[in-house]
Amino acid sequence: MYEVKQVTSDAGQTQSLVLPDGTTVTITMVFVPMQYGWFFSNITYGSFVLENIRICNSPNLLHQWRNQVPFGIACFSLNQREPSQQQDFSSGASKLYILSASEVTQYAEYLSA
Repeated sequence: MYEVKQVTSDAGQTQSLVLPDGTTVTITMVFVPMQYGWFFSNITYGSFVLENIRICNSPNLLHQWRNQVPFGIACFSLNQREPSQQQDFSSGASKLYILSASEVTQYAEYLSA
């Protein structure tokens, strides 16, 4: 698991992240003030495209797509508060992490135990 550190307080931003296996995933994040929240407006990995997912505290936001992508995305926030402010990621109040394929498998096994 590694932290996505380049998230700023810009309301719209696109990141290209290199995964542990060397492939690349592109994520576009937007902050929607009327919803008090951050959203992945687009996640693209090869031919897999996922749109409009709210970013909330979760050990793996992509759990239901674990058979389609070899990685996961986790979000954790201080005091268990959801990332609802535009500066939450840039201030460190909330953090995003990329999970490896083995971490995705471990989490799925934990849920099924």
